[in-house]
Amino acid sequence: MRPTTYSEKVKEHFTNPRNSGEMENPDAVGEVGNPACGDVMHIFLKVEDDRVEDISWTTMGCAAAIATSSMISELARGEELEEAWKITKRDVSESLEGLPPIKQHCSNLAADGLHEAIKNYLIGEGRWENQFDVNPMEVAEPAEVEHFVEAGITEDAAERLRDEGFLSRPNVLYASPDYLAEKGGIDEEQAREVRRYFEEDYGAEHENGHGH
Repeated sequence: MRPTTYSEKVKEHFTNPRNSGEMENPDAVGEVGNPACGDVMHIFLKVEDDRVEDISWTTMGCAAAIATSSMISELARGEELEEAWKITKRDVSESLEGLPPIKQHCSNLAADGLHEAIKNYLIGEGRWENQFDVNPMEVAEPAEVEHFVEAGITEDAAERLRDEGFLSRPNVLYASPDYLAEKGGIDEEQAREVRRYFEEDYGAEHENGHGH
């Protein structure tokens, strides 16, 4: 197996991470994880006048998970919540001069952790609904029934997966095939094909501007 090659920017943020550590009395916390690889990330926010006044994080994971946590904290710090909400996994990856394909899920985790923290803050303030013009499912890349059907499963199975919370591409990619199979009432071969679709075909569609 070839060793994973990281950019110099990833190495820099891994060896000298920014804003790491658990925050005392945060205004909000976002927790995300990838059961397939065991990465767990917590994003802590202090918010002042709807601006990210302070941000920190704790992450259990690989070098890429540490680096993306560090980078998301730099990208979001000082930003208005609406602008921080628009930060995507691609922003994180590009700011780190790219990630190996096998590690791209780490940029998903960092962006999703930030979004989760912002969402939890707004829920606590009683003003989550329609707070931003940007739809959270657009940020997270939606997993619609038609996407699941294109991946080769029935509409009923697709609806079951969405009912179980698989509403975005990252949700699907974080799940193991056996977990997807259990929740969707499909076999593991179908579950692997669903993940392959969201990993390869879905990404190509959206990069080419054909996504919904």
